[in-house]
Parts: sequence; C-alpha cells; structure tokens
Amino acid sequence: MRIDAERVKPLDMIFTVDLEDWFCSPELSLADWKRYPFRLEKPTHLLLDMLDEKNAKGTFFVLGWIAEHKPELVKEIHRRGHEIASHGYAHRLVYKQSRLEFKKDIRHSKSLLEQLTGSEVRGYRAPCFSMTEWGLDLLEEEGFNYDSSLMPNSFAEESSGLGGYTNPGSPFRIKEGLIEYPLPAHRIGSFHIPWAGGGYYRLYPYEMFRYGAKSWMKHHRYFLFYIHPYDLDKEQPRIFQSTWTSSIRRYYGLGGTHRKIERMLTDYDCTSIEHYEHQAVGRVQHG
Repeated sequence: MRIDAERVKPLDMIFTVDLEDWFCSPELSLADWKRYPFRLEKPTHLLLDMLDEKNAKGTFFVLGWIAEHKPELVKEIHRRGHEIASHGYAHRLVYKQSRLEFKKDIRHSKSLLEQLTGSEVRGYRAPCFSMTEWGLDLLEEEGFNYDSSLMPNSFAEESSGLGGYTNPGSPFRIKEGLIEYPLPAHRIGSFHIPWAGGGYYRLYPYEMFRYGAKSWMKHHRYFLFYIHPYDLDKEQPRIFQSTWTSSIRRYYGLGGTHRKIERMLTDYDCTSIEHYEHQAVGRVQHG
C-alpha cells in the first residue's frame, strides 16, 4: 500500500537531520565517545537558523545518547516547531544487534525523547540505514508509526540493510502498522545511486544534485533529504580515514555544505515527515 501522491499537496522536499555528533560512529564504542569534545551545537543552530529564515520545518532523528547529554538542544529543536523522531540510542548497526538488544535500544530512546518533549515519537531511522526485516517488526511492536531506513544502493553490501526491495519512489506500507519513507536514489542504467544527502550531497556539485532531484520529482512528487550537523563542520577532527573511500565520504566538501543548503532552502519548499503526512490526509492505496 502507498500514500496516494495525487491527494497530497505538492511539497518539494522533506528535510531530515540525523542528530548525532562527529564521533558517534559504529567504529567507536559508546565508552570511547566520552573522550571526545562535543561539536554539534554550533552546526545544529546554523541549520535551525537557516530553516527559520525560510519558514521551513524538518524532522530531526535524534540519537538517544545525544538527548541525554544535550537535552536543552533537543528541547530547542522541538520548541522551534520541528518534529522529533528516533535515531536509536547508541548508534549501533541494527543487523549487529540481537533482537533483545535492538528492542531495548529503541524503547529507551523513544522514552527519553518523549519525556524531553512531551510529544509522541512516531518515527525511526536506523544508524547507517542498517534496518532489517525483524527490526521493522520490533518497531511496529514498540509503537512506531513510520520508518525511514530504506536507501536503495547498488554499491552497498547485501548484508548492510533491507534487501528485497526495488526502488519504491514513494512512501508505502511496509508492515500493517508501519509506513516506510524511502530515501531517493538516482537510476543510471541498472544502478541505483544514493541521491538523498549526507556525504553524497557534499560529493555532488549543487547543480548536479538539483538535476537529479528534479528528475526524481518528475515521477514521484516526493524527495526526502537528510543531513548531519557534522556535514557543516569543516574543523572537525579527522579520525575516520581508515580508507580513501571513508575519508572522502566523511570529509570531502565540508566547507561548501552551508552554502549548498542555503541554495536548496531557497530553491525548494522544505517540510517535515509529520507535515507531509498531514497533507496526505491519511489516504493510502495499493501499489
């Protein structure tokens, strides 16, 4: 089943933020995180100010560990009218956890965020898009209404996330009580190339990104963008350079992200998943 795009007010772009700091990586243990300085507040406030300037809203997928250590930042995001969703607690890959570990992780994070904001947390995004089929079942059991962890990618390892899904293009009902908000991928021949944001956004020249987004929206009338605060932090320590590909993915183009996002917020009307759903007036159809 799919949300009926023909009944949705045309919105150019859904804007999402994965709220984590530069050291919140599966490559480091949770105990290691305490060794590093926080840097996310400045770039997060920069994002908030840019969104305010354009009267735009976003969905912030907040890491539970960050919510524990920076509760006022999460409260401010909520006060400014943005949706708070869950990014889990400890940024551990879903497929590297047991079912019990994952259940505890999402339950703890959801509870933390709801206590901080006084609002229901309805959405989830898996760290590094590492969702599994059994993970979706547990999200549904724990009362989440939607997931946004499906990123079609021809170059990812088969074990790195949800398999068996073609590029769906639009939100769809992935479980009886769970809607999936997939991230866009640009199809070139038989390849699906991620086009949603993050390190890919820093890698592509802005005009190239806009061309791909325009091509996508011609067919889907839906585009979901994501970014991390550290994508705007050109002074962050360079500790994730184990390979040249990881170095490029993590650090290339940091100095130009601010300007690119300003252009994007000028070129497109941006909104949250929550607001997009309101525009969909709850209608779904078989797809």
